[in-house]
Amino acid sequence: MSRDSYDEQLDRLTGVLAVMSRDAAAAIRGASAALLSVDRVAAETVVRSDAVLNAMRDDVHAAIPQLVVRLQPVAGDLRLLLCALRIAADLERMGDLAVHIAKVVLMRHPVTVVPEPAVQVMTAMADAAARIADKTSIVLATRDQLDAMQLGLDDDEVDAAQARLLEMLVSGWPYGVESAIDLALVGRYYERYADHAVNVARQVVYLVTGTIRL
Repeated sequence: MSRDSYDEQLDRLTGVLAVMSRDAAAAIRGASAALLSVDRVAAETVVRSDAVLNAMRDDVHAAIPQLVVRLQPVAGDLRLLLCALRIAADLERMGDLAVHIAKVVLMRHPVTVVPEPAVQVMTAMADAAARIADKTSIVLATRDQLDAMQLGLDDDEVDAAQARLLEMLVSGWPYGVESAIDLALVGRYYERYADHAVNVARQVVYLVTGTIRL
């Protein structure tokens, strides 16, 4: 494989990751819309779209061993391939977590998963997760270390919202155990979504610096 051809393959790889990141962001927005608006169509769209993210993850995982064998990359190129492998896994998992939220909506439809007292905190969690997803896409494109490290602070917003939600659920929640379990699970899915986004940022920092700093 010539160097030009190899560079084209690396560019394609980073392009696939960029698309995956945008799709993961769209998935959490769709899942949140389904959750907060009791929108069955939006939930079903999230579930169906997950196959595309899975296929792109599989493409990345299939391409990387071939590139390693054919060119035996070193230094920065090798870091890029290792990071791409991990980033693809995190982005695919972010899509899975959005699907989990959508499936809770479908399971309870037409009844809302989010009773009125929890709307504000769940909206805050959904908004924070969407912002993190958007910033993840930017970080992947720019490889800016400061933006990558900022994601750790954004993740704190999701953690804080989850803590408020759990406090609400254990303080005499009037909508029953089933509702409390649903909301606790959804909160956990958002929290894990944000964690995987932060993992992507960690990989970007490692790609640029050779060290993990988050």
